Amino acid sequence: MSKRNRMLIVMGVVLAVVVGAVTLGFGLPWYLHRNITVRAHFQDAVGLYPGNAVSVLGMKVGKVDKVEAKDGYVEVTMDIDRKVPVPADVTAVTMSASLLTDRHIELTPAYTSGPKLRDGDLVGLGNTRVPVEFDKTLSMMDKLGTSLRGDANGGGPLGDLVNLGSKISGDNSEQIKSTLGKLSEALKVGPDGGAQTQKNLQEIIRSVSDLTQSANNNDAAIRKFGSNVHQLSDLLADQNLGSGNTGAKVNELLKEVSGLLDRHRDELKGAFSEVDVVTKSLSDNKRELEETLDVLPLTVDNFYNVVDPVGGSIRAHLVTDKALVNNQLTKELCNLMGLKQLGCATGTLQDYGPDFGLTSMMDLMANGIGPSGQGTPSSEGGPPAVPAQPVPAAQGGPGR
Repeated sequence: MSKRNRMLIVMGVVLAVVVGAVTLGFGLPWYLHRNITVRAHFQDAVGLYPGNAVSVLGMKVGKVDKVEAKDGYVEVTMDIDRKVPVPADVTAVTMSASLLTDRHIELTPAYTSGPKLRDGDLVGLGNTRVPVEFDKTLSMMDKLGTSLRGDANGGGPLGDLVNLGSKISGDNSEQIKSTLGKLSEALKVGPDGGAQTQKNLQEIIRSVSDLTQSANNNDAAIRKFGSNVHQLSDLLADQNLGSGNTGAKVNELLKEVSGLLDRHRDELKGAFSEVDVVTKSLSDNKRELEETLDVLPLTVDNFYNVVDPVGGSIRAHLVTDKALVNNQLTKELCNLMGLKQLGCATGTLQDYGPDFGLTSMMDLMANGIGPSGQGTPSSEGGPPAVPAQPVPAAQGGPGR
């Protein structure tokens, strides 16, 4: 390759780089800041032309690019500034500042958060609104006037209404007058001249006002309740309870339940009677039941502590002395024998030591029971007798 060709290639590459840099320098900002194109479908586009403004909160953010009639709707292409955020669920409304000016498109509501409208998106017929035309209003008024217009004989809707009112008031004038008079007298009953009745009526009106205000404050909840009821109604309608399988099954189930209750009427009656007896017994033993419920958790806890899940055994300590000697019979024997051991008072076997009362028992066997003995029997029904003090034995007999 000659030197001249190499120079031409280098110059071409340099020229291409320069052209690319210039194009990128001017084209990239335009590409990044270009407007977005959005289409919207309207029922009609009267007074809407290319070049009309597109605004948000009254501020212009774009313009109408094209207005094309389609099959049953009008498609409007809008050119919107990319720097202005617009919510994806926006509503497009055609508006006019006055009767003589062209219309513009207002996008509402303004963007706060959430998805944004993007290039190429479509705003459907459900999210577009058009104002009622003045000629349509005149047409509706003309149709209403034609419907209310009477004939030459005084007939027609308004004439019939006037004739009906005249007939009612003419035939029942005395009754109406009497009713109004009685109502007036009822409102004035009492020595206060109806002041209390007026106060009651004012209270009723105030309560109705509070109720209306409460309904207004809970409008969202009421609407949600109505929506839920509507959904439930649709669900029941889908089930076709009147003629479908679900209704037949429900009727069959109700029939079976009715037959079951009828067949077991006596048993149910007896069962409910027994329930009444059980309830009465629980009521009569309320104190014992409360004590049982109070002690039962402690008993279960003690039983849980007795069981050793690791060793697979039961740990228990039987207090034999408490079971054998801590009773009324032992106390009576102590009184009878005149025993002074501590165990007679504590009921503990070890407190009877060291001889466990054997010495006193031997004295009792030698001397017998009585004034010369070791103990004095307690009187029947009286408190336990106090052990008698030892007395000197008779001369010639054993003594202590």
